Amino acid sequence: MKKSALFLLLVSLSLSLMACGNLLYLSNLGWHQSSIIFHSVPVEEVLQNEGVDRQAKEKILFIQEVKRYGEEKLGLTRTKNYSKYFEVEGPVLYVITASEKDGLQLYHWSFPITGKVTYKSFFTKKGVLKEERSLETKGYDTFVQEAGAYSTLGWLKDPIFSSMLQWDEATLANVILHEMTHATIYFKGQTEFNEQMATFVGNQGAIDFLCEKYGKRSNEVVEAIHCQGDDLLFSQWIDQACQTLSHFYSRKISRDEKLRGREELFQRLKEEFREKMASFKTEGYKNFEKMDINNAVLLAYHRYFHRLEKFQVLYEKLGGDTIRVVEYFKALQATGDRVTLSSFLQ
Repeated sequence: MKKSALFLLLVSLSLSLMACGNLLYLSNLGWHQSSIIFHSVPVEEVLQNEGVDRQAKEKILFIQEVKRYGEEKLGLTRTKNYSKYFEVEGPVLYVITASEKDGLQLYHWSFPITGKVTYKSFFTKKGVLKEERSLETKGYDTFVQEAGAYSTLGWLKDPIFSSMLQWDEATLANVILHEMTHATIYFKGQTEFNEQMATFVGNQGAIDFLCEKYGKRSNEVVEAIHCQGDDLLFSQWIDQACQTLSHFYSRKISRDEKLRGREELFQRLKEEFREKMASFKTEGYKNFEKMDINNAVLLAYHRYFHRLEKFQVLYEKLGGDTIRVVEYFKALQATGDRVTLSSFLQ
């Protein structure tokens, strides 16, 4: 499974978006979400349907197995997610990220439940392109992505989308555990941290699950380990790229000079990334090399992969036990200790 597809899947739709003051936006989200709920069918019906191929049924059963593992072995919240199935054609969701042009400063939307969120989701291409035009008119960099599925963070019963059945088992295990982490632990107003934490738990949890199911030397486990290793390598590159740009943007030069100078920097960063690709063990990031990067593109990826090594260090400190990592952040969330969280983020 391509890493770009996994990245898009990991984009989560926050329920708080439905509390937006924009009535049109609210009504559009509500209508589409209601349609998905209404047209979803119990997985039992799909499994009993002779017209559904065996491979699809095996993937559905696999997803449910991963869910049980997350609940029983990792202590992730029990939900009724993935008990229904929804047939979809094309992208389920479009997601937009925006940033200042002369600085690595994400544009954010504020919502009552989740606080500041640094992306906005749409069910229609027309809607996201309208938002993109509005933001670009105001002078922002933008980045629009297509998502094959999304999560409501445990607030609604998320179905299995038909698009998910096209992915390999390592990817599916990773994604399901990632989204289950969102439904278990959420720090209001900390979009980036929430995604980075879920990325780590998804990566390591998938390895743990696949080791138990197939054995440590299985192809599935090797693939999952390679994906995690590539994520750590990419994390190092994206962090260094953003540091380089931050240093440039902090210079006491005019905005016009920054806008001209950044194009040369973008090109240099792409060349450095091409060299980095020789160390990757999967093809997960090959599409990134083809992108026309800007601040929004870099920050969208940075949102998921920044400081992954810090989570790896915590994992090792806790005895290489994923459930202890989950318990650590559950306890931190329960105390509401923003000081401790801030120290982890530094």
